[in-house]
Amino acid sequence: MPKVRRRPPFWRRRNPARQYDIALLRPKDGPKGERFETVQDARAKSARSEQLLRSFSGGNRELAEFLQECRAGDYECDKPFCPICARVFRRWFIGELLRVTKGKEAVRIYTVLLKEAAPQDEITNLGLTSYGHLLRKRLERAGLGKVPVIGGFEIVYKAKRRIWVLHVNLVVIGGEKTAHNKFKQSFESSDMERPIIGAKLKDAPEQLSYILKFGTYHRPYEQQGSAKSPAKPLNPKEHAALLKWMSQFEFEDFLLLINARRQGGTRIVLTMPAATKS
Repeated sequence: MPKVRRRPPFWRRRNPARQYDIALLRPKDGPKGERFETVQDARAKSARSEQLLRSFSGGNRELAEFLQECRAGDYECDKPFCPICARVFRRWFIGELLRVTKGKEAVRIYTVLLKEAAPQDEITNLGLTSYGHLLRKRLERAGLGKVPVIGGFEIVYKAKRRIWVLHVNLVVIGGEKTAHNKFKQSFESSDMERPIIGAKLKDAPEQLSYILKFGTYHRPYEQQGSAKSPAKPLNPKEHAALLKWMSQFEFEDFLLLINARRQGGTRIVLTMPAATKS
């Protein structure tokens, strides 16, 4: 029987236009931290990840095989824990963010802390769907219910406290200033330190490239002022726990689309008019 070819996922079917291609806007000849990850960067991360997953008895050889075989070109695994596939997905997603925010005023970015979990095995059951509903309700109550919001869920490790923190990065397109203030105030009762941080969109390629990452590093030292502490790779145990958590999801599960949707599979469109700009 002839081999049936699986249709590529939506994020593989179209490359970003040149003016929205983060790989060109943050080119490969730039230093690390200022360039979009190259194919070589992604392959190196994949090889390191595979090595860590095989390095101890509590690792995960099944996930290691996916990484090795995808890197070898046997197939495209399309797994969120694969740096090679994640690069393709992120290039599509950032391109769409750049396109839908171009020319828009009063675009704000928020990082919202959602849940702390410890130790490692607790993150396996940490879902994403319920937090999307929570954020939608808080936006509505604040007066941002008709404003387009696009976001990405992430989880990071805080080594000093030995906890995982689930958070979401939000791109809020428009909305009254009073509504934004009310949205931020809705997190004041949180017992987490600095549960929400916001900024206006000024440097779109740089800021939007951080909305959704699939990193396997942590920052062991506390942030000093506006300067972030140096990023360090996770230890094997935490690395394996993070990849096991990622493996439960598809790439699209990490997306949050409110008053926005995918059209024709490959494009994100805003489905509600933005509220009056502030």
